[in-house]
Amino acid sequence: MQPLRWIRRAGLICPLLLVALAAAVGHSQAVSAPARVITGADQGGEVHLKIGETLELRLQSNPSTGFMWYVHPQSTSLLKLTGQSESEDAGPSEGSAVGRPVVQIFRFAPRRSGDGVLLLHYVRSWEKPAPDEQQYRIHVFIE
Repeated sequence: MQPLRWIRRAGLICPLLLVALAAAVGHSQAVSAPARVITGADQGGEVHLKIGETLELRLQSNPSTGFMWYVHPQSTSLLKLTGQSESEDAGPSEGSAVGRPVVQIFRFAPRRSGDGVLLLHYVRSWEKPAPDEQQYRIHVFIE
């Protein structure tokens, strides 16, 4: 009879654990603020953030040519890079994926209040920076 009691108890505990896990996951998603998304179209503009918000920057690149976006060393220290990823470009899907552009996604968290310039440059990592390199610049205000 002992094994039967164990199975009954486990049958009651498992649903309770699932409910607790679902509540914890739902709570963590509800607490996080939505990201403020900016793109290449926002180049040269400004963005206003509050402490606790997330800034997501989406820029098109073509890593198959070696060119990718990198945070420039002279970029503001008010933002901390918290994550980086890529997604396929939303353009036409004809032909091979080789050589197709991708969207680089950068996630930043404000460190403290102030204002500065978020600066990225589009370069090949193995080449020296050139005076005519493509740059992305946006003025950031953090409250």
